[in-house]
Amino acid sequence: MRSRTVFFVLVATSVWLAAAAPRGAAPAIERSVVRIVNHAQRPNWYSPWSPGSTQWLTGSGFVVEGGMIMTNAHVVSDARFLALYLYGDPNPHEGRVVVEGHDCDLALIRPVEPNLLDGVPALPIGGLPPLRSMVETYGYPSGGDQISSTQGVVSRIDRQIYTHSAADQHLAVQTDAAINPGNSGGPVVQEGRIVGVAFQNNKQLESVGFFIPTEVIRHFLADAKDGTYDGYPDLAIRTSTLENRAARRLAGMKEGESGVRVDWIAPGGSADGSLRTGDVLLRIGGEPIANDGSVASGDLRLPFGLLVDRHQIGEPLALRILRDGARKDLSIPLKTYPGNVRWSNQYDRRPRYYVYAGLVFVPLDREMVKTFGDDWMSNADSELVYELLFRPQEDPAILKKERIVLLRRLDHPVNVNIAFFRNILVDRVNDRSIESLQDLVRAIEENQGPYHMFEFAYFGRVAVLDRAAADKANAEILRDYAVPKDRNL
Repeated sequence: MRSRTVFFVLVATSVWLAAAAPRGAAPAIERSVVRIVNHAQRPNWYSPWSPGSTQWLTGSGFVVEGGMIMTNAHVVSDARFLALYLYGDPNPHEGRVVVEGHDCDLALIRPVEPNLLDGVPALPIGGLPPLRSMVETYGYPSGGDQISSTQGVVSRIDRQIYTHSAADQHLAVQTDAAINPGNSGGPVVQEGRIVGVAFQNNKQLESVGFFIPTEVIRHFLADAKDGTYDGYPDLAIRTSTLENRAARRLAGMKEGESGVRVDWIAPGGSADGSLRTGDVLLRIGGEPIANDGSVASGDLRLPFGLLVDRHQIGEPLALRILRDGARKDLSIPLKTYPGNVRWSNQYDRRPRYYVYAGLVFVPLDREMVKTFGDDWMSNADSELVYELLFRPQEDPAILKKERIVLLRRLDHPVNVNIAFFRNILVDRVNDRSIESLQDLVRAIEENQGPYHMFEFAYFGRVAVLDRAAADKANAEILRDYAVPKDRNL
């Protein structure tokens, strides 16, 4: 979960924006870079039964081993049709997504034509470029349909929020090489080898772009080898630093011992049942954690989450902790954290919803609050923002429940006198506690009483429907508002 505003922007662009003039890239590299046009259809989360409008987006990609093209997940997400343009070939060729990793913003495409990439060299994958070394970025940015290359210096290596999901942090490399709209998915090259994939920039800073390093690329490829992407593991904990000497003494730490204190553990996460709040995390995989939460990685010091990122789901993670004055060695199996779904941007799936008597119910998640616009943190109802972002920090057990929102009302005489009809959390329906969308459906459809009573969170607000009238009006409302199905659960 992230509660701070992120000012990174992805750098795919619409197809009516063109790509810049070529700058004489090395021919072997140029031949392996592909222009991608995504004919995408993004759902309408305010009218969740609607398929949404279509748009054309462009990005870049490059040929890798196995006859596939690597690019960003945000270049190909919500695709209805992908057109691939090889270097020097004006003709579009159909491509299909093989696998996507929305948490790491990477994807693999395979051309429909089996021999399309014959003779096109697969680019070799290198390592992490040193700080202050030069890199070159290739792609099809706005301004034309020709390939472009730009050079820049590696200025920073750190864990960053990946804007595509807005809820995941992984290693990212900062450079002053221009990464413009359309460059997304293009290769970043050093000495003829891939050192990254261009993916986002910072709209508050000029001449600052970011690329996904090969450590993340290799993790994605290893995960996707079986044709299915499982995602990154997540300890799903929050920690606080122990730079204060008094705090270390209170925790029972020895002189020279370092670590971080566990403050919060998400139910269902990897650490649930193994760690406890108040534990001091001393080592991961044998690597000591500094009091500021960093670990050594070559010449760098990076957040300790990097050590978790280097594992795959299902692998054991060795931990050394301090608990109640005793040092313990633990081995916990790593898994992804499903609770991240509510905090992440969602792609390649239809919204979940239920419509009854013109009342539109949806789960509370990031896509729901985004219906308030880009500045949803300020514009959305404060109860919704609190429930989504802050209440889980105070009460982790709430994450076991799916909070349901009455999103809006499709006006009809049967419901028009309901005072509370939009953007409000549902607590109970017909005297049943609501902890999922399925709970709500059952509470309505199994009710045999004369009324439906909806109890909302905060201030004891209640709404009532005449059950017989609501049942009778339901089909009419769906027809009048062109809602093809009353639910997608």
